[in-house]
Amino acid sequence: MSVLLDLPDVEEPISGTAISMPEDRSPVLNDLFLSSGSWFSGTDRREVILNDSFAKANGIQPGDRIQALLLDKQHDLLVVGTAISPEFVYLIPPSGGIAPDPARFGVLYLPQEFLQESCDQEGAFNQLIGTTHDQSVAAIEATLDEIERELDVYGVANTTRVRENASVRFLADELHGLRVNARVIPAIFLGVAALIMNVLLGRMVAQQRSVIGTLKAIGYGNMAITLHYLGYGIFIGLLGGVFGIAFGTWIQIAMLDLYREFYTVPNIRPHFFLDLWLLGLAISLVFAMFGTIRGIRYAVRLEPAEAMHPPPPEKGSKILLEKIPPLWNPLPFRWKMILRAVFRNPFRSAVTVFACVISTGLILTTLANTDALDYLIEYEFAKTSHEDLTVNLRDPEGLEASRELSLLPGVAEVEQQLAVSCDLQNGPYEKRLGILGLVPNNRLITPLDANDQPIPIPEEGLVLSKKVAEILNVGVGDTLTVRALIGQREEVTAPVVATVESYLGLSAYARIDYLSRLIGEEYSANVLLAKLQPGRRTIPLFEELKKRPSVIGVGERSRAFSQIDATFGETMGTMIVFTVFLSGLIAFGSILNTALVSLSEREREVGTLRVLGYTP
Repeated sequence: MSVLLDLPDVEEPISGTAISMPEDRSPVLNDLFLSSGSWFSGTDRREVILNDSFAKANGIQPGDRIQALLLDKQHDLLVVGTAISPEFVYLIPPSGGIAPDPARFGVLYLPQEFLQESCDQEGAFNQLIGTTHDQSVAAIEATLDEIERELDVYGVANTTRVRENASVRFLADELHGLRVNARVIPAIFLGVAALIMNVLLGRMVAQQRSVIGTLKAIGYGNMAITLHYLGYGIFIGLLGGVFGIAFGTWIQIAMLDLYREFYTVPNIRPHFFLDLWLLGLAISLVFAMFGTIRGIRYAVRLEPAEAMHPPPPEKGSKILLEKIPPLWNPLPFRWKMILRAVFRNPFRSAVTVFACVISTGLILTTLANTDALDYLIEYEFAKTSHEDLTVNLRDPEGLEASRELSLLPGVAEVEQQLAVSCDLQNGPYEKRLGILGLVPNNRLITPLDANDQPIPIPEEGLVLSKKVAEILNVGVGDTLTVRALIGQREEVTAPVVATVESYLGLSAYARIDYLSRLIGEEYSANVLLAKLQPGRRTIPLFEELKKRPSVIGVGERSRAFSQIDATFGETMGTMIVFTVFLSGLIAFGSILNTALVSLSEREREVGTLRVLGYTP
């Protein structure tokens, strides 16, 4: 049940959802986790348990009182506790949204009988929650289909699996992305580290070839030499694994602090998993030992007599670039030396280039996500949406509601919308989503085509977002079967007239009068968009809206913009810092290793140059 809340220190009305709970504490599905306070006392029926994040955002504590408008009745409710619910882990209103705003959306848990009486629905309910014996997807879908058929006469608005719940979906998607990153990024780091170790140990073996030859000559076998150089990999793997565990623990703590700002999960705190520590050490050891293979192979293949001789000089043939005089001759002497060193050591150079490519790719991917977020915000809040306020009505109403809103203080322009949940079907393809009915010559919300030009909404038919058209496998000119979930709920066919871009959710549009006829109304709207007069105070307008029982929510475009920007901007900022730091380590480590190896190969030349007077 939608409610409107009036808090003393908040100008605008706050939307909320009222959910009934047993007056006496007993085990129920979707049970609450009490964060503070207690359950209903039973002595006062006007008691409420608030969602914990909403209470914290508004400074509400057990013992405080709040004003709630249920239908046309104002109630003074006593807050007895705060709680966390599994269906509101990610606190967004049922009407939709992508960024949580706990300060402006509350969940109220009320005694069941009190809520039924307040809504004039004694003994009634409008939501069923259940479990199935068979937890397979097919069994759950079959059960939901059967329930929908049996209860169709009562008007089933929606059937939802747990996985389709908004909070569950957001959290599951985030954990899936985290799982992918946890597998890909360490694999990249360990792979680059193994390649760098191959270069480093290969150079070490080359420097110690005479020692290896001597050891082989006096009786040391290949196994002893292999174990000796393998020890370098084992030591580095263990040391890196220990530091990796410490760094991973720090990341865990930092990520949990970040998640607490978005997800309301009880008892979310760092844990230490010995099995994961041991697995991490084992993986680190495997990659480190893999990094010694090239050097060990070189050491094992050395014959004693050959190893005790100095290594043969490097190949002095021309590199490819030297065979192109117009490109080679203008280069300074230093660059010629650098290029010869690069092309005459292809493996070492390839490892360095690969590490730099990986680090650059990681940074660019992260920055591209930031640019994508900026474009999404600009597209939805600057190009498509132009309203200042969105007023949600409890039930569809006629033109009189928009006339009343236009007469309120500070309102310059009003535009009606009709949002209707519908089943859309094209043969075996089907999707349940909301169709948004727009007025002719709509100005406050303008769906755009591929060229960012407003698309006129046709008198009949649908305009679909490209993603919806893809899901339903339809194009412009095809027809869909549409069944509204309110009103007459009859199946009709509707042509697809155009497709538009949309980056926030799945969208479908129609003319408001056309959509009204689908639900058996002549003309109705349940959403009102308002453009405010510049410079006018909004307090008088909000005071008027708080008094209207038909209003169940008021959304400010500027606040929605700032919430998305703040929520995802902070996450993106953290990811950028983290990615730049790790990518920088990859590039810095690989280049430093190459430079040190090259310097060790040129020790004699460097010493000669210093004697001749050259300085660092």
